[in-house]
Amino acid sequence: MKGYWVVAVQDVIKPDTWEQVLSSWGNYVEQSNGVVNPISFGPPKAVYESGIEKTTAVIEFPSLDQAVHARTEDPDYYQGVIEADGTPVENKVIRDFRIIEVEDGWMKPGHGYWLVWVREFKDKDSWLEKVMPAWQEYVASGACKVHHLKPPHMAVEDGRMLPFALCEFPSLQDAINARNSDEYNKDVLGAAGKPVEEMAIRDFRIIEG
Repeated sequence: MKGYWVVAVQDVIKPDTWEQVLSSWGNYVEQSNGVVNPISFGPPKAVYESGIEKTTAVIEFPSLDQAVHARTEDPDYYQGVIEADGTPVENKVIRDFRIIEVEDGWMKPGHGYWLVWVREFKDKDSWLEKVMPAWQEYVASGACKVHHLKPPHMAVEDGRMLPFALCEFPSLQDAINARNSDEYNKDVLGAAGKPVEEMAIRDFRIIEG
């Protein structure tokens, strides 16, 4: 098992300053000697629901403890990267930043992935009692492989201690097709008989391995 930062940028408040942060980030990664491994970093290939076409980052660490330490205690990250200008990170960018633990080797070249940050529940009962049983049937049919579907180990900045989903498909096009399919939209999301936005606000992004 390894630790991961899964980060969905919501808004960049100071683009010029943030560009400087990203430059420092590159140096931080290089100086980590492989401990900090950005396995995906860039805009998503597709977005749905409340998804935003902004930077989506998946950063791998050798362990969950190292992922937590890097974000919460490493001065090279705090002072050298996100607060190098002397101001809090929230003054520059809004990020849904969560830390999770997943088995090693899940990211495969050419495969497609749903990354879904639940931002808010509006009707949690309908979601859990109607949508989730339909979702479990969908997964059991072989539609996708679920690597993570629960609240994160930790959430910081604008992150939420709400479920984060990481689901794998054989290709990017398969991931997009599945999200557009009747099997998902009608049979799963439609199981409660109401729009998904009335049950949950989700930042839903699709990336390629």
